[in-house]
Amino acid sequence: MKKLLYIGWVGFNNLGDELLWNIFKDISGKYLDKDQIDIIPSVPGIDLKNLEKYNTVILGGGSLLLPGYLQMLQSAIHKGKSVIIWGTGLDWIGKQDLDLLVNDKLHSLERNFQQKDIEVLDEVIEKALFVGVRGPLTKKAIEIMLGSDKAKKVEIIGDPGLLLQEPNPKNTSEKEKVIGINWGTTFNRLYGGNESLVEEHLVETARHLIKSEYKIMIYTVWKDDIPSCARLYEKINDPKNVTLDKNLYTENELIEKLSSYQATINFKLHANFLSLTANVPAIALGYRFKVFDAAASLGLQHLVVSTDSQQLSQEVLERVGIIEKSEAVIIDQYQSIKKKFQPRLESIFTSNLL
Repeated sequence: MKKLLYIGWVGFNNLGDELLWNIFKDISGKYLDKDQIDIIPSVPGIDLKNLEKYNTVILGGGSLLLPGYLQMLQSAIHKGKSVIIWGTGLDWIGKQDLDLLVNDKLHSLERNFQQKDIEVLDEVIEKALFVGVRGPLTKKAIEIMLGSDKAKKVEIIGDPGLLLQEPNPKNTSEKEKVIGINWGTTFNRLYGGNESLVEEHLVETARHLIKSEYKIMIYTVWKDDIPSCARLYEKINDPKNVTLDKNLYTENELIEKLSSYQATINFKLHANFLSLTANVPAIALGYRFKVFDAAASLGLQHLVVSTDSQQLSQEVLERVGIIEKSEAVIIDQYQSIKKKFQPRLESIFTSNLL
């Protein structure tokens, strides 16, 4: 029996990372013989330094193109193991460098990757069986580090969250004039460096939306985010029009719940994929590089508001206006991208790489 190690930030009950693992597991069940392949996720307790017993190591979805994880892949390669990179991406690139990258003016990523890290990245990409990354900004950053020739092997396959299952129409209800707000914390590791200020902008946003006769539902995708959601609820101080939902749902439960909303405003990245899967347009709070990378892969950059914006509330409300006018166009765009990337995401299963 072949043993596969799936590396992801799993086992911490963060819905975004857990759903990526669940998707990998589900597609494996669809295409692979469970009697021939044993897939082990990197939950706490799994020794990631001892890779001898695995045939293949997969760097799964998330934002895991980091020196530490790349060194694990290099170690696996040196032990003769097959290595696959599946739908992950870069993060932690500063806002100034992001802006330069988007405008094709960034020439170095030395603030994030030292030369020794770039050498590890180079070897891993050269020797991996398959390199599929989340979005075009990740690929562009790799081109800056390695050169466009070496980066040719890197394929943009989209975020695995694109493979979330749409809700059963029988279980969805009529659209209500409700906007969901997903809030939480990154312990101030966000563009602008000031979660409190972003929270104040969200209070202002919610009050404007209530004046426009919207109801607000505050929801969470990680237990550590619940105190932030509760604080936002208290600050808005309008229990008649605002509901705080502290429940931690599975991805399918949350997709069904969101499906009756008009729109969502999301802090955590995969809350956007859950919303869009529910056919509900999503406004992404661009708190780090990964949000902009994912939005660029979807062609929905115009629905991102950076958390360092001084007019964050105004910009979010402008995007609510865009959604009110072109909800169907946004959902059609998402469905089109999903159709494009699905075969790419499933290619490691359908082309006998596993």
